[in-house]
Amino acid sequence: MKTRNLTICIFFILFFNTALFSQVKEEFKPTFSVGGTVFTGWQYNIDDADFLAKIDTSSSGIDDNMIFGYKPVKNQFEISRNTYFLERAYINIKAALTPQINAKLTPDIFSYTDQSGKTQFAYQVKAAYVDYTPLSLSNGTALSFTLGVNSNQWVSNMDKYTGYRFVAKSLTDYSWVTAASRSGNTINKTLGSYFSSADLGLTLKFTLPNKYADLYFAIVDGNGYRNLSFDNRFKDVQVTGFIYPLSGMIAKNTDKMKKAGKTRLDGITDLTLGGFAYLGKLDKGENYTLNGAQYKRNRFGGMLHLRYNFKNIGFFRLGGEMSLQSNQDPSSSKPDSAVTTDASGISGFLEFCPPVKEFNEKISLFARYDMFDPNTANDALSTVKGFNNNNDKQSLLIFGLFYKPAKVLTFGFSYHMSTFQDNFAVKYDGTVTKNINRLFFNTVLDF
Repeated sequence: MKTRNLTICIFFILFFNTALFSQVKEEFKPTFSVGGTVFTGWQYNIDDADFLAKIDTSSSGIDDNMIFGYKPVKNQFEISRNTYFLERAYINIKAALTPQINAKLTPDIFSYTDQSGKTQFAYQVKAAYVDYTPLSLSNGTALSFTLGVNSNQWVSNMDKYTGYRFVAKSLTDYSWVTAASRSGNTINKTLGSYFSSADLGLTLKFTLPNKYADLYFAIVDGNGYRNLSFDNRFKDVQVTGFIYPLSGMIAKNTDKMKKAGKTRLDGITDLTLGGFAYLGKLDKGENYTLNGAQYKRNRFGGMLHLRYNFKNIGFFRLGGEMSLQSNQDPSSSKPDSAVTTDASGISGFLEFCPPVKEFNEKISLFARYDMFDPNTANDALSTVKGFNNNNDKQSLLIFGLFYKPAKVLTFGFSYHMSTFQDNFAVKYDGTVTKNINRLFFNTVLDF
């Protein structure tokens, strides 16, 4: 009898456990969403200037006072140049497959110039990953793993904090002039950023209790999302962290605000400190010379962000980042010795949304200033003409006024001034200058 009763009890326990488990499973339904992000607008060449592209190598063009020792060719480009542009278009496909498993696929439509000089469009994979979260506690502690093509967490977070990626890329993602050399009467410039904004690999994210910090550890191929098919036995490592020292205070103030029936928190609503270290080769491969020096591409940086809400309406945000590069290459003349190049950059930004009720936080002023030095050595011979480490510093200044009629759309005008340490720019009439001035109408649609 006892055995029979025990059997019946076990049966009912298993039945109800199965029923409850099935009910929990049925409560979660996989969801899928499709959205997009479009960066588009218009630009105007204010001063009819651009980076030097052609020089007059005839005897009449020789001028020791000019960059590369020759006068620039006049009329190198179209006067009063202005154009509409479509910079990028992303298709964002997201899926919540289980409470712990999410996925994302982002085809990236981008423009490029073909061999005939015409603008063409192509697509590539910017994101394609599965995200698994085995640990998620009520106090905010969480652990997740992401495998596939994922964002560089420093770049993606700086885009979030700066808030104006559709106007200009952040310091570490911006295409700076890293070199310029002469080939006949043509000047070829090389552009470079700190690292790719996305890569193929594995990323671990750990969120501390009460969300006081987010820590990321990534192991990636180092080739970037534009070269996913390259078989690279080397791996790059990146450690990134963001600390929120006022998280507890802000959470308490938010609870008080909700209990009081309010929907807006006044005062400091965000304070973030961050840093990263990137160690690797960035697809540079290996020097197979016996005992040869190897490539190194190491990057380090830090950031700060603060947001303050005025009472009732309006806010200001300020922040910045500083990032360093430590590069090593085998010497072209002596492959067993290394040539080191250090670079540094700094960026600061400010957004001001006036505390005017009629504006309803839809109008903002934005300002940003960057400085970058692709080679901090400054030891080139003074007699060397051209782009060298004595005259390679550059800066970027941005002022903008923007309007946000809805959450999905922001547009406005921005003024950009790129300044070089020497006269690397030329005007339409052949006059050399250090500055290139542009006027943009920037638009971002994010839905």
